[in-house]
Amino acid sequence: MGGQRIQLFQTNNGSCPYRESGVWENLSFYTSELSDAAYASLLNQGFRRSGNSIYHPICQNCESCIPIRVDVNRFTPSKSQRRTWRRNQDLRVVSRSTEFSDAAYDLYRRYQIGWHKSDSGLDAEDFHEFLVSSPVSTEMLHYHLDDQLIGIGWVDCLPQMLSSVYFIFDPEFAARRLGVYSLLCEIEHCRRLGLPWLYLGYWVPDSQKMGYKAEYRPAEVLVCGQWRLLNQFPKTTKPI
Repeated sequence: MGGQRIQLFQTNNGSCPYRESGVWENLSFYTSELSDAAYASLLNQGFRRSGNSIYHPICQNCESCIPIRVDVNRFTPSKSQRRTWRRNQDLRVVSRSTEFSDAAYDLYRRYQIGWHKSDSGLDAEDFHEFLVSSPVSTEMLHYHLDDQLIGIGWVDCLPQMLSSVYFIFDPEFAARRLGVYSLLCEIEHCRRLGLPWLYLGYWVPDSQKMGYKAEYRPAEVLVCGQWRLLNQFPKTTKPI
Protein backbone atom coordinates (compact mmCIF):
# COMPACT_ATOMS: atom_id res chain seq x y z
CA MET A 1 0.00 0.00 0.00
CA GLY A 2 2.46 2.59 -1.19
CA GLY A 3 4.94 1.63 1.56
CA GLN A 4 2.67 2.90 4.35
CA ARG A 5 2.34 0.76 7.48
CA ILE A 6 -0.89 0.78 9.46
CA GLN A 7 -2.05 -0.69 12.75
CA LEU A 8 -5.65 -1.87 12.88
CA PHE A 9 -7.88 -1.75 15.95
CA GLN A 10 -11.14 -3.56 16.65
CA THR A 11 -13.95 -1.18 17.59
CA ASN A 12 -17.46 -1.73 18.93
CA ASN A 13 -19.73 1.01 17.60
CA GLY A 14 -23.04 0.09 19.22
CA SER A 15 -26.16 -0.97 17.36
CA CYS A 16 -26.06 -1.66 13.63
CA PRO A 17 -27.05 1.51 11.72
CA TYR A 18 -28.40 -0.46 8.75
CA ARG A 19 -30.47 -3.29 10.23
CA GLU A 20 -32.93 -3.64 13.10
CA SER A 21 -30.70 -5.95 15.11
CA GLY A 22 -27.01 -6.64 15.55
CA VAL A 23 -23.89 -4.93 16.86
CA TRP A 24 -21.68 -2.85 14.59
CA GLU A 25 -18.01 -3.89 14.89
CA ASN A 26 -15.12 -2.73 12.71
CA LEU A 27 -11.45 -3.09 12.06
CA SER A 28 -10.27 0.50 11.82
CA PHE A 29 -7.41 2.94 12.03
CA TYR A 30 -7.05 6.71 12.11
CA THR A 31 -4.77 8.75 9.90
CA SER A 32 -4.38 12.38 8.89
CA GLU A 33 -2.68 11.52 5.60
CA LEU A 34 -3.04 8.61 3.20
CA SER A 35 -1.50 8.14 -0.23
CA ASP A 36 -3.67 7.54 -3.29
CA ALA A 37 -2.09 4.11 -3.75
CA ALA A 38 -2.76 3.08 -0.15
CA TYR A 39 -6.34 4.33 -0.20
CA ALA A 40 -7.11 2.65 -3.53
CA SER A 41 -5.72 -0.62 -2.18
CA LEU A 42 -7.88 -0.32 0.94
CA LEU A 43 -11.02 0.43 -1.09
CA ASN A 44 -10.32 -2.66 -3.17
CA GLN A 45 -10.13 -4.72 0.02
CA GLY A 46 -13.53 -3.51 1.18
CA PHE A 47 -12.57 -0.63 3.47
CA ARG A 48 -14.56 2.60 3.82
CA ARG A 49 -13.78 6.11 5.12
CA SER A 50 -15.53 8.33 7.67
CA GLY A 51 -13.56 11.46 8.52
CA ASN A 52 -10.02 10.36 9.39
CA SER A 53 -11.21 6.84 10.25
CA ILE A 54 -10.69 4.02 7.75
CA TYR A 55 -12.76 0.97 8.64
CA HIS A 56 -13.93 -2.49 7.60
CA PRO A 57 -16.96 -4.29 9.13
CA ILE A 58 -16.23 -7.48 11.10
CA CYS A 59 -19.64 -7.93 12.74
CA GLN A 60 -20.23 -11.34 14.33
CA ASN A 61 -22.67 -13.64 12.53
CA CYS A 62 -23.29 -11.05 9.81
CA GLU A 63 -21.74 -10.54 6.38
CA SER A 64 -24.38 -8.25 4.92
CA CYS A 65 -22.13 -5.24 4.16
CA ILE A 66 -21.01 -5.90 0.59
CA PRO A 67 -18.64 -3.43 -1.15
CA ILE A 68 -20.13 -2.21 -4.42
CA ARG A 69 -18.90 -0.05 -7.31
CA VAL A 70 -20.57 1.26 -10.48
CA ASP A 71 -19.08 0.60 -13.91
CA VAL A 72 -19.16 4.20 -15.12
CA ASN A 73 -18.53 3.58 -18.81
CA ARG A 74 -21.28 0.96 -19.08
CA PHE A 75 -23.81 2.55 -16.74
CA THR A 76 -27.30 2.96 -18.19
CA PRO A 77 -29.90 4.83 -16.12
CA SER A 78 -33.30 3.28 -15.50
CA LYS A 79 -36.51 5.02 -16.58
CA SER A 80 -37.04 6.26 -13.05
CA GLN A 81 -33.48 7.58 -12.86
CA ARG A 82 -33.89 9.37 -16.20
CA ARG A 83 -37.05 11.06 -14.89
CA THR A 84 -35.18 12.21 -11.80
CA TRP A 85 -32.35 13.51 -13.96
CA ARG A 86 -34.72 15.55 -16.12
CA ARG A 87 -36.62 16.81 -13.09
CA ASN A 88 -33.49 18.40 -11.64
CA GLN A 89 -31.98 20.07 -14.68
CA ASP A 90 -32.81 23.44 -13.13
CA LEU A 91 -30.17 22.81 -10.45
CA ARG A 92 -26.62 24.13 -10.61
CA VAL A 93 -23.87 21.79 -9.40
CA VAL A 94 -20.58 23.35 -8.26
CA SER A 95 -17.45 21.45 -7.19
CA ARG A 96 -15.57 22.93 -4.22
CA SER A 97 -12.69 21.90 -2.01
CA THR A 98 -13.76 20.45 1.32
CA GLU A 99 -13.98 23.08 4.05
CA PHE A 100 -16.21 24.13 6.91
CA SER A 101 -18.91 26.69 6.18
CA ASP A 102 -21.91 27.88 8.16
CA ALA A 103 -24.17 27.12 5.18
CA ALA A 104 -22.98 23.51 4.94
CA TYR A 105 -23.24 22.99 8.69
CA ASP A 106 -26.75 24.45 8.79
CA LEU A 107 -27.85 22.17 5.94
CA TYR A 108 -26.32 19.17 7.73
CA ARG A 109 -28.30 19.94 10.89
CA ARG A 110 -31.54 20.37 8.95
CA TYR A 111 -30.95 17.10 7.10
CA GLN A 112 -30.22 15.06 10.23
CA ILE A 113 -33.12 16.51 12.22
CA GLY A 114 -35.67 16.74 9.41
CA TRP A 115 -34.88 13.56 7.46
CA HIS A 116 -33.28 11.14 9.93
CA LYS A 117 -35.14 12.49 12.97
CA SER A 118 -31.84 12.51 14.85
CA ASP A 119 -30.50 15.18 17.17
CA SER A 120 -27.27 13.41 18.20
CA GLY A 121 -23.80 14.34 16.97
CA LEU A 122 -24.95 17.68 15.61
CA ASP A 123 -22.43 20.12 17.03
CA ALA A 124 -19.88 21.80 14.79
CA GLU A 125 -17.02 19.64 16.05
CA ASP A 126 -18.88 16.43 15.17
CA PHE A 127 -19.66 17.78 11.69
CA HIS A 128 -16.02 18.75 11.15
CA GLU A 129 -14.76 15.36 12.30
CA PHE A 130 -17.25 13.46 10.12
CA LEU A 131 -17.22 15.41 6.84
CA VAL A 132 -14.55 18.12 6.82
CA SER A 133 -11.55 16.15 8.10
CA SER A 134 -10.10 13.90 5.41
CA PRO A 135 -6.72 12.21 4.90
CA VAL A 136 -7.23 12.14 1.11
CA SER A 137 -8.28 14.50 -1.68
CA THR A 138 -12.01 15.19 -1.19
CA GLU A 139 -14.45 17.41 -3.07
CA MET A 140 -17.81 18.83 -2.09
CA LEU A 141 -20.46 18.96 -4.81
CA HIS A 142 -22.87 21.80 -4.01
CA TYR A 143 -26.40 21.64 -5.44
CA HIS A 144 -28.05 25.04 -5.88
CA LEU A 145 -31.61 25.97 -6.82
CA ASP A 146 -31.13 29.56 -7.96
CA ASP A 147 -29.17 31.01 -5.00
CA GLN A 148 -30.34 28.43 -2.45
CA LEU A 149 -28.03 25.60 -1.35
CA ILE A 150 -30.25 22.49 -1.20
CA GLY A 151 -27.74 19.62 -1.26
CA ILE A 152 -24.08 18.71 -0.75
CA GLY A 153 -22.24 15.54 -1.71
CA TRP A 154 -18.76 14.57 -0.55
CA VAL A 155 -16.59 12.46 -2.89
CA ASP A 156 -13.02 11.20 -2.52
CA CYS A 157 -10.92 11.66 -5.66
CA LEU A 158 -8.39 9.07 -6.82
CA PRO A 159 -6.63 8.51 -10.17
CA GLN A 160 -8.88 5.56 -11.16
CA MET A 161 -12.07 6.23 -9.21
CA LEU A 162 -14.30 8.45 -7.14
CA SER A 163 -15.60 7.19 -3.82
CA SER A 164 -18.98 8.53 -2.75
CA VAL A 165 -18.73 9.45 0.94
CA TYR A 166 -21.99 11.13 2.03
CA PHE A 167 -24.86 13.23 0.78
CA ILE A 168 -27.16 15.66 2.58
CA PHE A 169 -30.14 17.64 1.31
CA ASP A 170 -32.82 20.05 2.46
CA PRO A 171 -35.80 17.88 3.49
CA GLU A 172 -38.15 20.48 1.99
CA PHE A 173 -36.99 19.25 -1.44
CA ALA A 174 -37.38 15.51 -0.77
CA ALA A 175 -39.80 15.15 -3.70
CA ARG A 176 -36.93 15.86 -6.10
CA ARG A 177 -35.22 12.59 -5.08
CA LEU A 178 -31.95 14.42 -4.63
CA GLY A 179 -30.16 11.33 -3.33
CA VAL A 180 -30.79 9.62 -6.66
CA TYR A 181 -29.85 12.74 -8.58
CA SER A 182 -26.61 13.17 -6.64
CA LEU A 183 -25.39 9.68 -7.56
CA LEU A 184 -26.25 10.29 -11.21
CA CYS A 185 -24.23 13.52 -11.03
CA GLU A 186 -21.31 11.68 -9.43
CA ILE A 187 -21.38 9.13 -12.25
CA GLU A 188 -21.31 12.00 -14.76
CA HIS A 189 -18.49 13.62 -12.79
CA CYS A 190 -16.51 10.38 -13.17
CA ARG A 191 -17.15 10.43 -16.92
CA ARG A 192 -15.93 14.02 -17.26
CA LEU A 193 -12.77 13.12 -15.36
CA GLY A 194 -12.24 9.91 -17.37
CA LEU A 195 -12.56 7.68 -14.28
CA PRO A 196 -13.96 4.16 -14.78
CA TRP A 197 -15.38 3.52 -11.30
CA LEU A 198 -17.64 5.12 -8.72
CA TYR A 199 -17.36 3.35 -5.36
CA LEU A 200 -20.58 3.46 -3.32
CA GLY A 201 -19.37 1.89 -0.08
CA TYR A 202 -21.50 -0.95 1.24
CA TRP A 203 -24.59 -2.47 -0.30
CA VAL A 204 -26.80 -4.14 2.31
CA PRO A 205 -29.41 -6.13 0.34
CA ASP A 206 -32.07 -6.33 3.07
CA SER A 207 -31.62 -2.77 4.35
CA GLN A 208 -33.99 0.02 3.38
CA LYS A 209 -31.15 2.51 3.92
CA MET A 210 -28.53 0.71 1.82
CA GLY A 211 -30.38 -1.58 -0.60
CA TYR A 212 -30.84 1.23 -3.15
CA LYS A 213 -27.20 1.00 -4.25
CA ALA A 214 -27.96 -2.05 -6.39
CA GLU A 215 -30.18 0.13 -8.61
CA TYR A 216 -27.14 1.66 -10.38
CA ARG A 217 -26.06 -0.91 -12.96
CA PRO A 218 -23.99 -2.49 -14.21
CA ALA A 219 -22.23 -2.74 -10.86
CA GLU A 220 -19.66 -5.02 -9.30
CA VAL A 221 -19.54 -6.42 -5.77
CA LEU A 222 -16.51 -7.65 -3.84
CA VAL A 223 -16.89 -11.41 -3.34
CA CYS A 224 -14.12 -13.46 -1.70
CA GLY A 225 -11.57 -10.79 -2.59
CA GLN A 226 -12.66 -10.53 -6.25
CA TRP A 227 -14.87 -7.96 -7.97
CA ARG A 228 -17.76 -9.74 -9.70
CA LEU A 229 -20.80 -8.53 -11.60
CA LEU A 230 -23.69 -7.88 -9.26
CA ASN A 231 -26.10 -9.99 -11.33
CA GLN A 232 -23.74 -12.96 -10.90
CA PHE A 233 -23.57 -12.60 -7.13
CA PRO A 234 -24.71 -15.82 -5.42
CA LYS A 235 -26.61 -14.98 -2.25
CA THR A 236 -25.04 -17.92 -0.42
CA THR A 237 -21.47 -16.74 -1.08
CA LYS A 238 -19.52 -14.89 1.58
CA PRO A 239 -19.12 -11.35 0.23
CA ILE A 240 -15.65 -10.08 1.16
